[in-house]
Amino acid sequence: MAAGMMLPGQVSAISLPSLSGAGKTAGDAVGNAVSDGLFYSIGGGSVISQPPTTNSMQLLGLKAGINSDLMCGNFDIKTTIGNQLNGLTSGFKDLMGDVMQGATGAVSSMPAMIVQRANPGLYDMITNGVAQAGLSFDRSKLSCENMSKKLADYTMGDRAWTDSAVGDEYRDAVTRSGGDALKAEEAKDNATGEEGARWIGGQKAGGKGQPAIQPTHDLVKAGYNMMNNQPVNSNSSVPKNRCNGSACRIFSNAEEAAAAVVKVLGDRSIRTCTDPSKCQSGGEDNAPGASVAGTGFGPVLDEATKTNLETLNRLVKSRGAPSAEELGKLKTGGLAVTRGVIEALRDDTDRSALVQRLAGELAMADIIETALAMRQMLTTGESEPNAAAQKQAIEEGDRRVDSLDRGLETLKNEMELRRAITSNSLLKTLERQEIRNSGNQLMQKGNGADEKMGSLEQKENE
Repeated sequence: MAAGMMLPGQVSAISLPSLSGAGKTAGDAVGNAVSDGLFYSIGGGSVISQPPTTNSMQLLGLKAGINSDLMCGNFDIKTTIGNQLNGLTSGFKDLMGDVMQGATGAVSSMPAMIVQRANPGLYDMITNGVAQAGLSFDRSKLSCENMSKKLADYTMGDRAWTDSAVGDEYRDAVTRSGGDALKAEEAKDNATGEEGARWIGGQKAGGKGQPAIQPTHDLVKAGYNMMNNQPVNSNSSVPKNRCNGSACRIFSNAEEAAAAVVKVLGDRSIRTCTDPSKCQSGGEDNAPGASVAGTGFGPVLDEATKTNLETLNRLVKSRGAPSAEELGKLKTGGLAVTRGVIEALRDDTDRSALVQRLAGELAMADIIETALAMRQMLTTGESEPNAAAQKQAIEEGDRRVDSLDRGLETLKNEMELRRAITSNSLLKTLERQEIRNSGNQLMQKGNGADEKMGSLEQKENE
């Protein structure tokens, strides 16, 4: 028989590299030779490929905050009218008194009453000039405010939060004004957003001396607490006897849940001050415009697969029936692994490949359960009354939910594609090799029979 020739009863074997050394992930294969057919029929190794990175994402921030207000409130109507009367360009507190002081030459040397008596025409001209300048001032200020909003839409994604905070300040100013429209309007011009916006639980956030608004973190935290009948801003753990559902089983408290979701989906810090330099409290995590990118589900799945691989290998190598506590250490997402499965793996000669694949598939089940819990916490948090009143908060939450859905869909597609690839080309190649080997064996048997028959005929002739 030619060297390397295989008989039909034999199967080829591939040697898988061992999982050891720095940089290895659970996506790498485990040791020992396994049947080619078995290896590729179960998907060819890991459930998905190694994640692009397992590093934690670094917090990024703006070196200098962008001023979200063109300071239209700094326009001075006195200067506007004075300049217009003097023919300079186009300055109002005490309209006639301050304007007369702002004007120059003969006009500024006479009080308004004297001007009216001495030169009615000049007085009428000044009065008309004041009225015209006032209209020009209002038009310029309105143009400034509109341009401020338009520029903010182009350059500042958080303008809506600032407007919300300024709106809160304006409502408070109207209440304090006692019905004086001019006082309320002046308060609006001086609003800075430093008092923050009304956020989860009715508390102010994003302003001066306040924590930043972190939509993903805050919505998840509120959602977790709402699902477990706790105050929306609580950090308390849920007692086991009150844990009803997967969220409190996966995460012990709201802060842990929020941190896990932020790690996967990312988040950003929002401040409401029109002058970002006024809202710098809370360190880098709360800096205006600071953001952190999510890692996606890849690293989480890889970590869960490692845990399952270690646990399964320990169970398979041990003796005796595994306990429920030992089986409970597997990350399965509620998918039960029975003692019979462990005993079957112990008896299988190709258990290395089976253990590796099973570890990945169980981890995938765990990730799906975790992702669905994350999704529900986000959508539940959007129902918190103060969050629901902020349109921009709902938009941000929906954007993160869409990102979560795409992450799950990506994992599903990759798993199906890898299985399809191994089921098509690789298995077909092995099947054709087996057919060729079968044909070679039949040919060898046929040649052997002819040689024996020829030898027998030769003896008879002799």
